[in-house]
Amino acid sequence: GRKYSFLAISSSQIRDKSAWIIAEDRKTTVEAIRKWMGRFTSKNVAKHAARMGQCFSSTYATVTMRPDEVDESFDDVVHNEYIFSDGIGKITPDLALEVAERLQLTDNPPSAYQIRFAGFKGVIAVWQGHGDGTRLFLRPSMRKFESNHLVLEVVSWTKFQPGFLNRQIIILLSSLNVPDSIFWQMQETMLSNLNNILSDRDVAFEVLTTSCADDGNTAALMLSAGFEPRTEPHLKAMLLAIRSAQLQDLLEKARIFVPKGRWLMGCLDELGVLEQGQCFIRATVPSLNSYFVKHGSRFSSTDKNTEVILGTVVIAKNPCLHPGDVRILEAVDVPELHHLVDCLVFPQKGERPHANEASGSDLDGDLYFVTWDENLIPPGKKSWNPMDYSPPEAKHLPR
Repeated sequence: GRKYSFLAISSSQIRDKSAWIIAEDRKTTVEAIRKWMGRFTSKNVAKHAARMGQCFSSTYATVTMRPDEVDESFDDVVHNEYIFSDGIGKITPDLALEVAERLQLTDNPPSAYQIRFAGFKGVIAVWQGHGDGTRLFLRPSMRKFESNHLVLEVVSWTKFQPGFLNRQIIILLSSLNVPDSIFWQMQETMLSNLNNILSDRDVAFEVLTTSCADDGNTAALMLSAGFEPRTEPHLKAMLLAIRSAQLQDLLEKARIFVPKGRWLMGCLDELGVLEQGQCFIRATVPSLNSYFVKHGSRFSSTDKNTEVILGTVVIAKNPCLHPGDVRILEAVDVPELHHLVDCLVFPQKGERPHANEASGSDLDGDLYFVTWDENLIPPGKKSWNPMDYSPPEAKHLPR
């Protein structure tokens, strides 16, 4: 006897055939909820639905901002009709630390956050403020609709994320003349490590620290404390679960582990020091130290284990279907960018944004696969001509 009305649909729901529907009562109506969410003015059906779906991202509510602390019209960087700063803004170090405290990430505060704030969507990276009390700088390219919701909501943040190939990236690298024997060899190494995970503690430890991000913390701590996988059932069960998950991914998606690779969040060089064709990467080196810090142990060291990557790197963003979606850049060391860890920092100079060349992507939270493994760099060390990703004209309805 209850009547359900359609409320909204998010882009991930379109894939799994679900939607938000709500049983209205006298107090709660679909109309009232939509009004509270914000003003959606787009007359293009797909965009309108996507803007409403944005309110349904799973987020962590953090700091409530005051209107005078937010600059909502921070200038976009535009040349050649491309927006180089598409989807990225800035956050001051003190506010970033407050957000990290709310998320309990103070041991390793992130360098950038993917956020939702009022009708804005995108990434905010940590940069010094302008000394005028403004703590959050949002660009017009981040504004998707009008809303007066002032809570800074965080979707994700920069952290150590191990690099894995997948079918699409393998096909493209192969078409750029990376020999297939390289992929076979990497897959063999990965399989042999997974098969020895119970019998060889060193191998188990390496798999946990290098290819498991945060999922392997507990097991890595137990191994380092001297527990034996063969005799400790809980540890054995965790190792088997990790082995089975990685084998499943290998089977379904050809997810081959790349030790000299990462998934990194795209950011912009706000200082304009990087030239076209360059990028800056300072990546976390996997080690147990970061786990011990969380446990307040005497093992913890204050030295952050990071390395600045130098030389030729290959970047790609999923989905990638055209050989030009794989970009070959030069990673350089720029001391002024050292505060950005686990980010892929793109230049704001050049003909066209490198992010846009890679699958027509932008800087609103996309993760990029990056590798500096010489075996995976195409022999010519030259990118293909990128595909043109300018969007077709959107169809607008009169209503």
